Amino acid sequence: MSNHYEEFLKRLVQYRLQVNMTQEKIGQVLGITQSQLSKQELGKTIMTFHSLCILMDIGWDVDFLFTGECSRREPSEISAILEGMKQESRRSMLEFIAWALEKGIEQSGNELSVEEQREISLLKLRSSTGIKQPIMYEIRKILGVAQIPMAEKIGVNIKKYRSLERAQIYPDAELLLDIYEATGCRPSLFLASDRMETLIIDGLWSRVSPDRQKDILAITSQVDKFLRK
Repeated sequence: MSNHYEEFLKRLVQYRLQVNMTQEKIGQVLGITQSQLSKQELGKTIMTFHSLCILMDIGWDVDFLFTGECSRREPSEISAILEGMKQESRRSMLEFIAWALEKGIEQSGNELSVEEQREISLLKLRSSTGIKQPIMYEIRKILGVAQIPMAEKIGVNIKKYRSLERAQIYPDAELLLDIYEATGCRPSLFLASDRMETLIIDGLWSRVSPDRQKDILAITSQVDKFLRK
């Protein structure tokens, strides 16, 4: 077990105590016994992808468990506009939103983190292809590496990597941590891939200053009207 995974386990226990939940209660939520959860918290067994999805669904900041940094993503008006669009116009709007968020963050005097650069790239990739692929595939394309080097980066054999990229299997907590460290892609995006675009937009929106938000929202509303004609 790596030192980084030990830190994950410390934050897991810390978070559980912070939200005032016992091992027994969390076990019930996850569909496992108190004993099984205890083994996970001690690192004797690895927390599953399914359990992480459940924790995220009940409102836990799962990215904090992995990174130690809070990443609450409140619903934004701009993502609501995107979700309300018809499929034929959505791709163009997504391209505009990716550009506007990138510029908005820069003009707010903030520097894009590695994680935010990855997220902007994911939005741009989705807008250029118009196709939703498994996120492991999309991340590899963004990084511009072949499958074998990517497998080596995250520490798995090529057979397992190909299964991950096809979404035939899903990473447990330890592997998800390795993927994050190798790619800078937040674990929450793997856990909620069906709403990945909304998660990214809402997170990036919080990094834009209020005055820039007002400008972007006004322009986005005009783009929305134009695309609906």
